[in-house]
Amino acid sequence: MAKKDRRGFLGRLTKQVTSVEGSRFFHGIKAFQGRLRTGVVRFVPARLLWLVPFLQEELDLRPPSVEQLKERVFSPPSKPALQDLAEVEGGVAAGIALPQRVKSLYPEYRCVQDNPFACEWTQQTLLEEPTAKYCIKCGFPALLPPAAKIRGNRGTYQVEAFLKHRGRGRLYQGIRLPDRQPVFIKEYLLPERIFNLQEARQRKEAFLNLAGVTLADGRVQDVRLIPVWDAIADARQERCYLVTKGNIDAYPTLASYIAETGAMTSAQVRTVLNQVLQSLEFLHDQKYRLRSGLVQEGLTDGNLSLDSLLLVPSFQGFFIYLCDLILWEGRFDPPLVQRPLSSPAKDLQDLGYTAFYLLAGGTYNSTNGQWFNPRVKEHWTPIHPAFKDYILSLMGLGMTSFESAEIARRALLKLPPEPEIQWLPLEGVPEEDETKKRRFQFPWWLLGVLGLVLLGILLWWLFARNEPRGAVVADSLPCCIEQVSGIPPGNFTYTAERYGPWDYVLQRENLIAKGTTLEAEILERQPKLELIYKPQPSWTEAIADIRSEEAEFAIASLTERLSFNLAHENFAHDGLVVFVPFSYARRENSLPQALKGKITFEALRQLYSDRISNWQELGGPNLPIKLYIPPSQEAIEIFEQRVLKDTASIETFRDLIKQSNRPSNRVFTSRPTITRLQTFDTLREVIRDFEDRDIGAIGFDSLSKILGQCSVYPLALVEGDKPPITPLILNNNLPVTPSTDLCNAKGSYGPNVKAFVTQTYPLAYPLAVIYPRDNSRPIIGEKFAEILKTLEAQRLLYKSGLVPLQPLP
Repeated sequence: MAKKDRRGFLGRLTKQVTSVEGSRFFHGIKAFQGRLRTGVVRFVPARLLWLVPFLQEELDLRPPSVEQLKERVFSPPSKPALQDLAEVEGGVAAGIALPQRVKSLYPEYRCVQDNPFACEWTQQTLLEEPTAKYCIKCGFPALLPPAAKIRGNRGTYQVEAFLKHRGRGRLYQGIRLPDRQPVFIKEYLLPERIFNLQEARQRKEAFLNLAGVTLADGRVQDVRLIPVWDAIADARQERCYLVTKGNIDAYPTLASYIAETGAMTSAQVRTVLNQVLQSLEFLHDQKYRLRSGLVQEGLTDGNLSLDSLLLVPSFQGFFIYLCDLILWEGRFDPPLVQRPLSSPAKDLQDLGYTAFYLLAGGTYNSTNGQWFNPRVKEHWTPIHPAFKDYILSLMGLGMTSFESAEIARRALLKLPPEPEIQWLPLEGVPEEDETKKRRFQFPWWLLGVLGLVLLGILLWWLFARNEPRGAVVADSLPCCIEQVSGIPPGNFTYTAERYGPWDYVLQRENLIAKGTTLEAEILERQPKLELIYKPQPSWTEAIADIRSEEAEFAIASLTERLSFNLAHENFAHDGLVVFVPFSYARRENSLPQALKGKITFEALRQLYSDRISNWQELGGPNLPIKLYIPPSQEAIEIFEQRVLKDTASIETFRDLIKQSNRPSNRVFTSRPTITRLQTFDTLREVIRDFEDRDIGAIGFDSLSKILGQCSVYPLALVEGDKPPITPLILNNNLPVTPSTDLCNAKGSYGPNVKAFVTQTYPLAYPLAVIYPRDNSRPIIGEKFAEILKTLEAQRLLYKSGLVPLQPLP
């Protein structure tokens, strides 16, 4: 028997340890990076947050992704990399292909650089004549000067500085007055030499009606499309403005990115395609409400290119955002410019060309000026043949065709991975010499890894140990539903309370995407899961089904009263919301205005225990009171426990419910009545009571069931001496107030995630999977909880209206 090489064994052992433990170690680094970055950014004033992406871009302070960090620590340099290094050191570095400059759309203006947007004279004009409205060389509209003010529909904005041009317009950094919140302003032009007065007026009207879209049902979902905050058409000048909040507009386009870094790798291009296809899938399939109020079934981007996709770096890699949709960008094309008709198929074709140019490093060869052509074999970089055919198929040149973005994305995820690089001996080196070179050497880098481990333990001891015990770091959540293993085979029945929050979010269509439900989305991602949902009239009957083995597990909220033989795992948050009618037209005399947007627990006890019959007794208008309650028994019990509390108030409350159910009490009297209706029936009746019957109604129900509805106003709650906590906040983290137009401001507010996660919102409660502590029964309940706690499922739950375990990245 041949003697084993002990040094080879140590090398293999080290390699195996590295492979098994490496992912866990770097996953910890990933979580720590997220916490550290969040902690640092918290000290940056809101007005200066725009400096973060600016400094990252200017000073090249982009953090490496976890995959890059792994590659740096564990992977030796590949042979191509060594050859590239030798070429650079020898002075033979190849040039990076830069995107070709844009041909001028405005030949009527004789710009010295043939492109008024990129010409330096627009800035030089501003330096020489700060008040000039036109370029002193060609007469093209000049840049906006610093401190220029623009009056919009949602505020007044002040220009701070010109940043760059992008697409059909020029981008400025600005602030909103008077709160000086940072904004980005994109200026569009309708030059008088190109557009006559009638054409300019028509383009402005179309721009105001089309710029910016929201979901028709009022939901707020992040699909990586930059939301429009304000659209402005200057009646006196040849300019229009698009205002956005946040800092996404400060990041580079893909064209700028590859101009600086060169071509993307095949893996990076796959990531780009996956993210853009996700956005297109949502864009093509949802109903949207335009600024004009019209509802449209599905939209197209129509303008996909290297110049309309923004790359936003993160510690985990990058995100791709869509911007400059043709819906409003195309309003500023010159009259004689003809664009191909927009369609989902055209979006996929444009995306295919974008992927090809990312692999090539640009749109043309910077050495000979030749345009890259996907039909020319030599213009392709070495990639997997299946991936190449996939990109060609997106363009309409491959072996297959894709009917939709959804089908295209599924095909992308099924593609085989790129082949690993095979290590070959250098030419001219004998095999035995190469064998000697591969003798085992002590991996000194392992000492560096151990040092990082010790540093990580120290940092954890300093920071992570002070986190609340119940906290769940989003980065530590498992990634995907399909990665959950060990699901027992067979059909399993589970239950929940009928009309409860889970019953609502599970089976209601269009909460996540058009024509689908949360239940369908989960089952599609985990085909091994075979569940039968059978709701019960109350949560107590649902729990009884577990004990009698009629159901394997249940979804409920009141977990503190469970017996020892039942276990539970929280997977999301919800809460009761107290609401009154919201009528923006009559807001001056409305209940939200009179109550200053809040209500105390004491006032709620008086209202629901028959001690107050008119709003005047609480300082409100002279309106009789009508009480509404939800059909969920679990919600009523939570209200009794946390709001009413004392036995006398609870008994009076239950008596009111019984009296209101009697036919003799259906006629309105001076005493407040309690009405029990389904959620949407309640919302409809509450606003009718106020506008048609002069009755001031009040009700409560789950946040997940009223989120996005603007016929009622959710009041902030005051418990004892504590400050009021609102269930909804604006996107800038400020609370919703009675002056907020809940209907027209849809998309600018959402759940107060932090208050629900930390349980500082007084009526917040967790949703949990409840299952038996019995080893003889299947572990399907535990596995379903594991599925719901994955990052992918948490995002689905958030889209459906529930609050995730932790704020999502």
